[in-house]
Amino acid sequence: MTDETTTEQLAEIEGQAESTPATEYTPPEGWRVVRFGEQLLPGDEIVQIDDGRRYPTHRIGDAVGPNQQYIRRIKPQPQPEPQLTPDDPSGPGWRDVEPDELLQDGDMLKNNTGLWLRTRVPGRLAREGGGGTYRRRIEPQPQPQPADTVDELRSEVSYLQNLLGESRQRVTHLEELVTSLQRELAVAKEELTIAAAVSQQLQIELDAAQQVPADSPELRQLQLRLADMTLDRDQCKDAYDRIFADLTTIRETTTAETVEAIVEWLQHFRGCNSPSLALLLLEALPHIMRSLTGLNTEEIE
Repeated sequence: MTDETTTEQLAEIEGQAESTPATEYTPPEGWRVVRFGEQLLPGDEIVQIDDGRRYPTHRIGDAVGPNQQYIRRIKPQPQPEPQLTPDDPSGPGWRDVEPDELLQDGDMLKNNTGLWLRTRVPGRLAREGGGGTYRRRIEPQPQPQPADTVDELRSEVSYLQNLLGESRQRVTHLEELVTSLQRELAVAKEELTIAAAVSQQLQIELDAAQQVPADSPELRQLQLRLADMTLDRDQCKDAYDRIFADLTTIRETTTAETVEAIVEWLQHFRGCNSPSLALLLLEALPHIMRSLTGLNTEEIE
């Protein structure tokens, strides 16, 4: 079609094509026939069957009729990208061998057929090989290991043992204090029991003496004894409550100090990038906790 072809001329051509029954038509390579009922798209062309001339259609959006011959360019289908594997020198895990590097056994080179072949000239410079770019498998980089030494472990263990000794001394002192308070508590409890019994007996005697005149010397003496014993009973009860409260406080303090001691030890290992030291600490931790709490294995089990 020449540049002088107008829209009216195209419409006339398409009108003539519609009146001509469509015959068998073989589209050129890369094109296909637009089927009956399909909508026309930009870029579609109408074909004149008699001379094979093609013209761009101006009827975008119209459906193709039964006596019309339109063709459309075939869109190329996307080709799937090849999946590279670690064993493929083209894929990940491989790098190019620099021209000034010596070839090594295992370096790969692609031949003219596309196959990867192992180099036959190890020890030669890559630029002097068979031509092309050689590929070499990337060796995994060794991971830095923690700088663990026997001396470091011994130093940490020695420090831990010193802390353990100090905590044992504190636990022993607390155990002695608890034992002393327990004895005082037992004495106070016994005195409280005696005072309660005497007070009860005096109350019985006082009840029996109710028939005695109010100004009787015996009655006044019993009232004074009852008042004294009641005071002693109250004092014993106060002492019992105080000692029991002190004992409870000491137990809670001991537990808190034990936990703080364990936390204090663990602070020295938080920044230590040493799996060996961490494993050693975990193995020793049950024994440390038993020592802090004053329990042995049989008591824990």
